[in-house]
Amino acid sequence: MGKERILVCVNYGLHGERLINRGASIANQLNGPLFILVFDSLPEEDYKEDKSVDMSIFRELAEDNGAELIIEKSHPHNITKVITKVANDVDATQIIIGQTTESLWTTLIGGSIIDVLLADVPDADLHVVPKPRADETEDWDFERGVPAYLQKQSDGTYKLSFDNKKNADYEGIFFKHLNTDFNNGIFALSIDNRIYEVRVKDDIVYKIVDVDEE
Repeated sequence: MGKERILVCVNYGLHGERLINRGASIANQLNGPLFILVFDSLPEEDYKEDKSVDMSIFRELAEDNGAELIIEKSHPHNITKVITKVANDVDATQIIIGQTTESLWTTLIGGSIIDVLLADVPDADLHVVPKPRADETEDWDFERGVPAYLQKQSDGTYKLSFDNKKNADYEGIFFKHLNTDFNNGIFALSIDNRIYEVRVKDDIVYKIVDVDEE
């Protein structure tokens, strides 16, 4: 297996700084190069000062972590194409995005970036950082997302499966927590054009409530 190559995808704002720090932590653990992709999708005339401050922070973080900083101007509807292109250009094996960004993109482009990236960059592992875990130092990232299904049980809970699409109540993407022998993690699904990320514990979803609303 070749060296791991980590790509962190960020936008402006404090969450971008946190994502970069998480990506740097993974890069250090895997002893692989770090690439930081910054989407410049904000109007220059309206956000000039904000962008200036954030970019200074991003450049400093890139320098401190020996990372390559890649800045791409893009409209929201082109973001998946930008990630795919950059991921292929740098031969990324790990892609990190934030739940905040995923939710924003889902609203703007009408579909989940998770599904697109799983199809367009199949050789890279995809990590999603949920908002409640943005400040935590452990147990924050997940294994590569895989298609999965939820089927409602008689007690009102939902059973996770990977091959029972016909009888499924919900279809989505399951992200398994690292360092666990059981199916514990996050299940991402779409309800009324909104992406929900619900907790899975030992193959069971106890309620369809977004992790941000618990």
